[in-house]
Amino acid sequence: MAAIIQVTAGLIFVFLLLSILVTEVNALIAKASKLRAKHLRQSLNQIIEDPVIQAKVYTHPLIQLVKAAPVAPSQRITRAEASAIAGSSIGNVDWLEPSTFVDVLLNTIKAESDQQLFGAFFNVIDGMPAGPERRGLRVMLNRVVGTGQGMKELRRAIPYVQDQRHRGALMDIMNQIDEEISLLGSQPSTNVALMAGIRQIDSPNLRGALATVMSNAENMDAARGNLEAWFNNTMQRASAQYATKMKRLSVVVALVIALGLNVDALNIAQSLWDDPARREQLSSELNLTVQSGELQTQLDDAKAGGAEFRASQAETESSIEGAIDSGAAIAYQLQDLQDLSLPIGWSITNLEDLPQTHFAHADLNNLWNYIPDNNPDGWLGLLAIKALGIAATVIAAAQGAPFWFGIVNRILRR
Repeated sequence: MAAIIQVTAGLIFVFLLLSILVTEVNALIAKASKLRAKHLRQSLNQIIEDPVIQAKVYTHPLIQLVKAAPVAPSQRITRAEASAIAGSSIGNVDWLEPSTFVDVLLNTIKAESDQQLFGAFFNVIDGMPAGPERRGLRVMLNRVVGTGQGMKELRRAIPYVQDQRHRGALMDIMNQIDEEISLLGSQPSTNVALMAGIRQIDSPNLRGALATVMSNAENMDAARGNLEAWFNNTMQRASAQYATKMKRLSVVVALVIALGLNVDALNIAQSLWDDPARREQLSSELNLTVQSGELQTQLDDAKAGGAEFRASQAETESSIEGAIDSGAAIAYQLQDLQDLSLPIGWSITNLEDLPQTHFAHADLNNLWNYIPDNNPDGWLGLLAIKALGIAATVIAAAQGAPFWFGIVNRILRR
């Protein structure tokens, strides 16, 4: 029984190191291809279906998701121009603070409606004589535009404007706004400019989604809270989708590594079973590595390398620095696998002078044996065994380092 446990522990050690290697390669691929940033844009495209709003949000100075000149929130562009801008080459941003996204989106949605609804208001107030009356009206109007609150107070203040001409102009504008409110089907206390901006959105899906999200928001703070919750829920789904994408990538990477390095789980298990001294040494190395915390450190570094998608957490290093670190970690993991002194790696040795019954013709590591002309009676059987061993390695490595690390800890606690 001790032999079986030692063989199992040795295999798990190999799978753990290989899983960390796969994670590091994944991180390098993700950095080189800007996979996280592309996934972020893909996820945001599901939220913002309107290409015009996409172009304005993605190029905003606070976001800069794509490499394109900023498009002002009130700037008029065609859908074709917007699609080209939103689809520009991806930038270096692969995360967003929910509050930043919400502020930019709200500003983009209501920029034009603010001008349409309240631009004339500002013009009339700016034309009034300087003094407390003008300052008070401007403060109230700024509050309405900035927070969505204060319409009642502004409406009550207008009849007390001393100049009849200015008072009449403000009353006419207020009547127009009230008409707009009635067209929106909103209450006078709601975010009029925001709801008007939503009504102007071309995409019916985005317009309906935002109207639903904003239906119970009586002020801008409530609107921001609703939008942040919507953004966070979408990013949680995006994280799950990214995890699935990385899982598939792990299978491909594990297959390439297993084939390239000839990491054959069945062959390794047989080698450990036949060599008591080696499996004893490997079990001791595993125990020492875990107890020293070295494996935990490697695991933490691999997880921090970008293999996970966190839309609201920035990377602390540049893409070049990250690629260099990932490359160094990959080399370190390859050296660790080599230091295990297990039957890992390929060889090619000509066996023509040896009889077919010689044991060397059954060597799973010798590529010479897999050529039909060289080994007509045994190549197919060796190939089938090798395929099973490689498949077992790929399935194991794709489970991820945290999975095997947890098993190792449970074994060592026994």
